[in-house]
Amino acid sequence: MSKETIFIKKIYSITLSLAGICQSVYLVQQLAYSGKCDKTAFKTCLKSILAINPRSLITIYDNNEKNLNIGLKQLISILTFSNFSCSYIELIKYIFDMIIIENKLKKNQKHIYEIKKSLTLISNEYDVFDYNTTTLISKLANVYIKKIGSLGSRVLVKGTKNFLEDVDIQDKIRCLLFAGIRSIVLWKQCGGNQLKLIFFRRDIIKKAQKILCD
Repeated sequence: MSKETIFIKKIYSITLSLAGICQSVYLVQQLAYSGKCDKTAFKTCLKSILAINPRSLITIYDNNEKNLNIGLKQLISILTFSNFSCSYIELIKYIFDMIIIENKLKKNQKHIYEIKKSLTLISNEYDVFDYNTTTLISKLANVYIKKIGSLGSRVLVKGTKNFLEDVDIQDKIRCLLFAGIRSIVLWKQCGGNQLKLIFFRRDIIKKAQKILCD
């Protein structure tokens, strides 16, 4: 079986992980400019961070493809070059910045171990104590600051000053960036990279469209 055939068989998982990336950055943008974002999509991103040992990729996104509808639409928009606005360019920049951070993170096994340890603890506590969303956001944002923010590379988020200075919104944005980096890890684990994204662009677009229509 050729490498191309093997990759095609992974298109579904690759498409979902790319949608996860796109959904995260799109919600970052919504929060930065309006102070609010889609609650269901945000919750999906939040839960994806805690899915450390998933049974399958779809379980990471709460067992429902529809939870990634926003991300799938953004993915199609990006890959079809249907929008060349400043907003579009910002999304692309956020994604590239997160890829840089993920590359740094995978070289630091100590940080990866500590992140997994922290997330396992939060996940176990969340199951037992049933944290409200605000508490969970705060805890995950704190892990992001300590373990990912300390790597040296950052995502410079643009938006409305009042919202960017709001502490609660800052924490939500950190969680979304965390979720985006998580999805980048998944994308690469499935065999994805930037060259294959270009080469198999049409296949990914078709799969994303099919998932949205089903």
